[in-house]
Amino acid sequence: MIINMFCRIQNAGRPVISYKGNVKEIYFIRQGLVEVYNNENDEEIKDKPILYLPKYSYFGDYQILYNLKSNLIFKTLANTPDDKKNASPEMLPDIIFMCCSMEHLLEFCDLFPQTAENIKRRSLQRRKKFMEQKNTNSKRYNEELRQKADRKKQKNDNKSDASKNADEDENLEDFYSDEEHENFDSQKEDMKQYLNNLNRRIDVLVEALKQADSMMARMGDQKGIIEQINMKKNNKKSKGGQAAYRTSIAEFFKEQINKKQ
Repeated sequence: MIINMFCRIQNAGRPVISYKGNVKEIYFIRQGLVEVYNNENDEEIKDKPILYLPKYSYFGDYQILYNLKSNLIFKTLANTPDDKKNASPEMLPDIIFMCCSMEHLLEFCDLFPQTAENIKRRSLQRRKKFMEQKNTNSKRYNEELRQKADRKKQKNDNKSDASKNADEDENLEDFYSDEEHENFDSQKEDMKQYLNNLNRRIDVLVEALKQADSMMARMGDQKGIIEQINMKKNNKKSKGGQAAYRTSIAEFFKEQINKKQ
């Protein structure tokens, strides 16, 4: 996998993975720090980082391995916490990542299935830690805790410790609704629709170009062109400033496109 890695240099204070963003690369931090945020609509304390990832940390693994969107925001650190308190304007140096694309990571997993299972298991455990940190600044999670506390008052929880541990293992793949699986088929369908629309517009332009070429052929030599220009000017004056003929090929193109749409 190392031979397929490439370098990315990111300015300080810039987002690397946005909320509900599609993760296409796994990032290994070679230089600098990355701060992690909950999404702004769920934050109890605005703009409070839930986690700092130091040099040699990595992220983006479980999103790729389980085909998930990111429900966290990963951002390069612009200032240290002390600098923020002191309102220091000095920015940190650029952050350097070594990255591996989604395609190469999944290909590696196909080649080494046993290793892939270990990596996937480890990635789920890492995701659990990320979600625990996310919940420290989550309005939704705190509301669920309050509702759970109310239910416990009505009904005692008699689960054994063993069953609790089993539940924890099962809940590793209990993904949140804002981590919905990426639908690659729908992405392909969207691209197909886009190409079809593009082809229709190209057909309109080609047809308009043919008509324009025919018009140019009928216009004849330079003397004929000058006569037609003078005729348009005279006609414009007679119509009170409104030209009865098209004044340019560009205008003709625009008119043809508008007719077809």
